[in-house]
Amino acid sequence: MSETGARVLAQVRRRGTRRRRARRAVVWASRLALAAGAIVVWDLISGTLVRPFFISSPEAVAARLLSWFGSADFWFHARFTLTSAGLGFLAGAASGVVLAWPLALRRVAYRVVEPYFLVAYSIPAVALGPVFILWFGIGLTPKIVLAAYFVFFVVFVNTVEGIRQVPQGLLDVTRVMGGTRWATMRSVLLPGALPYILAALRITLPAAMIGAVVGEFIASNRGIGYLTRAAAGRYQTAGVIAGTIVLAAIVLLLSMSLRPLSRVLRWRPEVRLRGGDTL
Repeated sequence: MSETGARVLAQVRRRGTRRRRARRAVVWASRLALAAGAIVVWDLISGTLVRPFFISSPEAVAARLLSWFGSADFWFHARFTLTSAGLGFLAGAASGVVLAWPLALRRVAYRVVEPYFLVAYSIPAVALGPVFILWFGIGLTPKIVLAAYFVFFVVFVNTVEGIRQVPQGLLDVTRVMGGTRWATMRSVLLPGALPYILAALRITLPAAMIGAVVGEFIASNRGIGYLTRAAAGRYQTAGVIAGTIVLAAIVLLLSMSLRPLSRVLRWRPEVRLRGGDTL
């Protein structure tokens, strides 16, 4: 490439970088403006159009959040919720991948068990919460199991789908060239299924948090869900809204922490998850 062409290319890249930064700044400014506008509207209607008993007020919720953040008791409850969600996520994801892999390679076996997985997946996870608590008590275990239940089926189904998307011709060529089963799995099946697995992990990490909190809502004496439920039992609207904000913030941070997975998936144009979601 000539020196003039290199300069032109560098200028085009710099302009593209500036445009991307400008768009990112506009997006963040719009988000902050929208959040600020919602808080202002909330403050205006609280006590005028709607009684504070029903929606509290930004000042009361902020005061409750500050009191929580300055309390060691709150961080104990937050650690409990994050522990149950994290362990449930790991258990559900690992079991989903491990069980899906051999079944996806044996189509007849998968066709035999597929209806049973669909029946189990159709059961609302919230309905199973009391059953898990009856079996495992009100400690950490039922929250982990419920969070894993939220994660398992999404990871399982999409791992199977990812393996099935690998072209059969590519597998045949690999076998003809003398590739062992392990080499085929490592060099062909895993790269083909990886985008689906990573996409499922990205959307199920917040779901694991939801499962843990649902268990705390049903029966628990620890966790952020327990704090929110206790505030609701005392008719403390500020505490309920504060707990909801904390949970939403945690889920948002977890989702943003998985954004780098999108860079891993750039080589794949589009991954369509079972259920209609697209990454």
